[in-house]
Amino acid sequence: MDRSWWRNVLIILLVTAGSVWYLVPSYYSFFVLPRAQRNDLKLLAEKLPAWDRFPNHRLNLGLDLQGGIHMVLQVDTKTALQKRVERRGVQISNYLRDKGLAPVSIDANRERLQLTIVAKDAAEMDGMEKELKGFEDFSVVSREGPKLVLGLKDAQVARFKEESVDQAMLVIRRRIDKWGVAEVDVRKLGTDSIQISLPGRQDPEQAKELIGTTAQLEFRMVDDASPYFKQLYAQTPPPADSGITLTQVEGFEQLQGPEREPLLAYARPKTPAGREVLLECVPSRTKKGACEAYRTYLVDKTVPLTGESLAGADASVGQLGEFEVNLSFDTQGGLEFGRLTEANVGKRMAIVLDENVNSAPRINEKIPNGRARITLGRGTSKSYNEQRQEADNLALVLKAGALPAPVTVGEIRQVGASLGDELIRKGSLAAVVGLALVVVFMAVYYRGAGLIADAALLLNGLLILAGLALFNATLTLPGIAGFVLTLGIAVDANVLINERIREELDHGRSPRAAVDQGYDRAFWTIFDAHVTTLIAGVILLLTGTGPVRGFATSLIIGILASLFTSIVVTRTITTYLVHGRNAQTVSV
Repeated sequence: MDRSWWRNVLIILLVTAGSVWYLVPSYYSFFVLPRAQRNDLKLLAEKLPAWDRFPNHRLNLGLDLQGGIHMVLQVDTKTALQKRVERRGVQISNYLRDKGLAPVSIDANRERLQLTIVAKDAAEMDGMEKELKGFEDFSVVSREGPKLVLGLKDAQVARFKEESVDQAMLVIRRRIDKWGVAEVDVRKLGTDSIQISLPGRQDPEQAKELIGTTAQLEFRMVDDASPYFKQLYAQTPPPADSGITLTQVEGFEQLQGPEREPLLAYARPKTPAGREVLLECVPSRTKKGACEAYRTYLVDKTVPLTGESLAGADASVGQLGEFEVNLSFDTQGGLEFGRLTEANVGKRMAIVLDENVNSAPRINEKIPNGRARITLGRGTSKSYNEQRQEADNLALVLKAGALPAPVTVGEIRQVGASLGDELIRKGSLAAVVGLALVVVFMAVYYRGAGLIADAALLLNGLLILAGLALFNATLTLPGIAGFVLTLGIAVDANVLINERIREELDHGRSPRAAVDQGYDRAFWTIFDAHVTTLIAGVILLLTGTGPVRGFATSLIIGILASLFTSIVVTRTITTYLVHGRNAQTVSV
């Protein structure tokens, strides 16, 4: 046999061994681990033999096969744009001050996404307008004397909306990866929605808490000198049955009530200009995870610093035994945080997470190192493990990245696993019956050549499963259909080759010449058919969603495997039987 034959044998052996190697984690996942622990990657890594440590490369089952959680998240890009404009107003004010220009007043129009800049003297506006050209995301809407109106460009609005959804998908993916979920499917749904499938997960509330948590972290200044709450309580007493009282905490007055919405409805209608009322949860002493009451804070509407500048977050235990999350900012965020604390020494700064005041510590001095701390579990009845889990989850969400826009859970449902069992049985039965019928037909009709095609067909199925495991693909019911279809395509290629060989034998060719001519003449027909099907599969993969992509993935991997088995594997075996053993006849 020549060198090319030995080279092909070596390639076949290496590909077969590699396929078996990549399928070992899938075997342990499906046949060794209990079903309830099938998605536990840590346990799978412990069970795998020492020579195979690739638990992440395994065949995954989709939501339709094993059940799980289906979620749809809505991305509130409008609110994110409004907050972005407000933050840019603060940055512009600080920028002009750093340039040594006269102080200005900046008012943000949330609905129009505009900033109105007013200078004390109209003559100063010329220099300011020249300096503001560096803020390229804004354009000048109008200029009248000392007043300059800037508007967010339409192109920037469209770009920000698209990037917000894309970035939210990346952040959610990172959160899920840190959670250890294996078969996750995260995709864009429409223009402002994200669809998430979590096969094998059975706790919708846990998924909602981790994935749906917006983690909109903000630092706002507290107006604790305002008599607003005291005057409101005196001038407009709350309803007698509301339970709302005026209390004093750490030296300043706050309103406190047992229910969130009635307290907000009472405190917010007459809020002073430039201020906003937020609430802090008072943990229940008897019911774990609940709020015993809510307290009000009067904070600035302006948000000088957000979690976008966050560089890290780690959970730890403080000196008093309380769990806390330590935050660190990037370079620019550290400078902003230092400037903010320096300008507000002696005042309170509210650490706001998802529109709720987490804590409001007093700033005793400038904090130049860009670090902050969120303390958890004060006065709570939660156990040590529960407090630790709360701190770990918060650090995980913040460290995975702050979402660029608020996200709400539009839909969440749990898919039953019983349906998955039925689909698996039916799909597996269809695949086995189809494969058996093809194997029997080939063996009966083409005899020896049919047996060679059957061996290649079994190897083809092995390669498809290994390819799915290699790319960590998710196998769905349409994916099983694609698997069966590619087996048929693989057989079709062998039928073409065998018929070509028969034609050559009918023309009086010798067995060796018939085999060589049969494979050579069938090659381009097989190649063209496979490439056109491959192009269709790629288009389905790029444009399809959900089950369509599962079908396309199986189809593409199957087409590539079919090319290998029909052109390389069967020819290598047939060449050995005809050339190597000097056969005088060919059983076709």
